[in-house]
Amino acid sequence: MKVIRNEIEGNITINEDTQLHGMIVGSTTVSRNSVLQLHGMIIGDLILEENSTVYLHGMVNGNIINNGGYLEVFGIVNGKINRESGETIIDSNARIRDCVV
Repeated sequence: MKVIRNEIEGNITINEDTQLHGMIVGSTTVSRNSVLQLHGMIIGDLILEENSTVYLHGMVNGNIINNGGYLEVFGIVNGKINRESGETIIDSNARIRDCVV
């Protein structure tokens, strides 16, 4: 599993199982069959492609769009959560500005 502990500028695509403890300043797409464990921060949108998985313990400052992935939210989302398809689970202690599931 890849571990990111620094700051990344710009939009990125996660193509392998990854733990993020740093910050991404831009939007992030999690591709098919990849897992993102987010303990850090994304300053932008988070997009889940079909058959991707995200465990959000940190913060997303933009919106989350679930296009057929599996999403568990334990942290903070300062935007909206939109579930086009897939599964979205929100912990009772999570903080979300606007949820459209």
